Amino acid sequence: MRKRIYYLREEQIELPEDEVHIWNFDMNKYLNQIDEFVDILSSDELIRASKFHFGRDQNWFIISRGLLRVFLNFYTAIPAAEIKFITNSFGKPSLSLADNSTQIHFNLSHSQNFLSIGFVDNTHIGIDVELMKPLKDHLEIAKRFFSASEVEQLLSFPADKILDGFYSCWTAKEAVIKLSGEGLSFPLKEFDVELKALNPGESCIYKVKLKKRSEDLLIEVCRLNKTLYSSCAIDNVNAAFIHCYFDENDLLSSSLI
Repeated sequence: MRKRIYYLREEQIELPEDEVHIWNFDMNKYLNQIDEFVDILSSDELIRASKFHFGRDQNWFIISRGLLRVFLNFYTAIPAAEIKFITNSFGKPSLSLADNSTQIHFNLSHSQNFLSIGFVDNTHIGIDVELMKPLKDHLEIAKRFFSASEVEQLLSFPADKILDGFYSCWTAKEAVIKLSGEGLSFPLKEFDVELKALNPGESCIYKVKLKKRSEDLLIEVCRLNKTLYSSCAIDNVNAAFIHCYFDENDLLSSSLI
């Protein structure tokens, strides 16, 4: 994975058209900023948060939307509390057209307390992150949702790598359909991704051809740690995936908001 460290408040974060910026967060580290995030969320977002049954899930929703607003402020200079979102008919959010003169696109995904947000300029993006959990029926799930080629790849994995292959495929396919903005109505079996068994910290990048679209997609699949797989899909095959971080000492002594 290509990584880049930024120093909070000391430098401007710029997003060239040939880069994808991916930010990964442990949302539990931001629990002490809940009130600050609440202050920048819209009334609609606060209503959505209130509908979660468990306080933990409510907090994670508030933090995820708060972090999204904070980083959109970094990239667009729109005040975080003034950012307006629109959603398509399948629920995919984007910046309102009136506010998006910079053509910034984003996508986010979370699995329990882990959040990943991707940003691109003038390019569509989909991102997915999944906590790896043992699945007794993963082969049945694969046969139902994966293409014939993907199932064949999965069955070729040794028994101790099957779960890696499954999650590398699942996150990649989720990233593609999230890029499309069509949700699960997008036909999962009409495109093939590559299945990989990665070590923690490893990633792989490859192109995907969609049967009903003229352009190729570029996908990066990462194993972020022992238990997390993530994938990011974009429709710019010349872009570079950059995993961005703040300097830890700088971050601990500062507030994002």
